[in-house]
Amino acid sequence: LRSGIFETMTVVANANNISKLEHLMSSPQYRTVQVILGGIRRQDSVKNALATTNTADYVMIHDGARPCVSIDLIERAAKATQTSDAAIPVLRVTDTIKRVKDFKVVSTVDRSNLYLTQTPQVFKYSSIAKFHKMFGANVTDDSLLVEMSETDVSTFEGDPENIKITNPIDIEIAETILQRRKNI
Repeated sequence: LRSGIFETMTVVANANNISKLEHLMSSPQYRTVQVILGGIRRQDSVKNALATTNTADYVMIHDGARPCVSIDLIERAAKATQTSDAAIPVLRVTDTIKRVKDFKVVSTVDRSNLYLTQTPQVFKYSSIAKFHKMFGANVTDDSLLVEMSETDVSTFEGDPENIKITNPIDIEIAETILQRRKNI
């Protein structure tokens, strides 16, 4: 919201958290935020959100498991809409990647063209809404739906601090990042 980029924002929540979020978002500063119930799968939740925003030219889809998103990254995503109908933030893979079978290394993967994908991902509304209707596949991110339609997905620079909370240690790392930003 602080970025000033968004006209509206939709927060998707599970049934256990929806009333808490609605209460948090009830103050006047959040008047452009709506809270809706999510679906069973991630893409069901995105579909629900897309159904409430059918007047948008572009949508930015962000994973709530990435609480360290920066305004700079949001601005890069918004800028990407000037040249692309679908764009995602990426980071070059820096670790060595191994293929393993039965706990034995099978091969080392060439990482020169490997990138980690992040959110927010930005899409032309009409395209991503159509692709969500066309493909019912269980996908791990929305850009895969665009790829499945054989439409180009552009990339822009991600942010190494925009970590995904997957393991308990990630919470500690995120808290450190957010505390440091608070003190700047």
